[in-house]
Amino acid sequence: MKALLTVIGCALLTLTLPGLAAESREWKTADGGKTIQAEYVSAKDGKVTIRRSDNRKIFTIALDTLSQADREWVAKQLEAESEEAAKSDKSNPFAKLLSGEWQKTEGHGLSYRIFGARKLRGADETGYPLVIYLHGRGGDVMTPEQPGEAKTFSQEENYRKRECIIIAPQCPKDASWDGKNSEAVVEIIGDLVKNLAVDKKRIYLTGYSMGGYGTFHLLGQEPRLFAAGVPIAGGGDPNRAESFKNVPTWVFHGAKDPTVNVDQSRKMVEALRKARAEVKYTEYEEGDHGIAGKVYADPELHEWLFKQHR
Repeated sequence: MKALLTVIGCALLTLTLPGLAAESREWKTADGGKTIQAEYVSAKDGKVTIRRSDNRKIFTIALDTLSQADREWVAKQLEAESEEAAKSDKSNPFAKLLSGEWQKTEGHGLSYRIFGARKLRGADETGYPLVIYLHGRGGDVMTPEQPGEAKTFSQEENYRKRECIIIAPQCPKDASWDGKNSEAVVEIIGDLVKNLAVDKKRIYLTGYSMGGYGTFHLLGQEPRLFAAGVPIAGGGDPNRAESFKNVPTWVFHGAKDPTVNVDQSRKMVEALRKARAEVKYTEYEEGDHGIAGKVYADPELHEWLFKQHR
């Protein structure tokens, strides 16, 4: 058994439980060199939890260290669990929106897109992270197949590592992310927290351009709601920095931005640092206003963001 765990590389003994009725099957490492007889318990975040048939010990193992047959078996198991969860959630209109595709809906005066895997419909002890993406001025998240840069969070490789629920609200024409629109975003978040398995300690806010302004604004408006913020090519009121100094923030801007002067972000970062906030700042020397794609494509950003807890 120890040899198998060494080959797998990330199996972790978590606890020992009394016997529970479950189907025992043979699990095999990707190279086919080691096997173990164990029962399936659950799967989440690219890992599977199994229970040894002989001593009932439970281990959590990375799926990519197991054979293709095992990975396919787990995928079918998750699909069956999803279907079962869907049956029990027929009365929950929000659960139906988690389909593995970007869906369209509306609430509190705003239309918005939402994405989540079908299996996230089911109950979970801790819940799943919620990511809110705010688009820039003139942005359209409702017409395209996928809503702007929010799609980076739902891309297969990224999503497999960091399962979450993602929303992208549509700001009304000629409006901005403040006043009734920012209040509507907060109310939508409340709906999702109430009706879906959202981890209240891992609600992340990000936005580009006007959405960057909206990110700063909402962090100041609801500092106890968000676990982290990522404003891109935006700005805000430095006088409000003190109010959200306890929210980890990573600010991005292009030094040659002709649309939103880089000083807008610099002043916010300076104010946050003066308040002794946990703030990171990345300024692209040759960057103009269109840096969002580069920012959201950076794996380091996603790794940092999903490590943040309130």
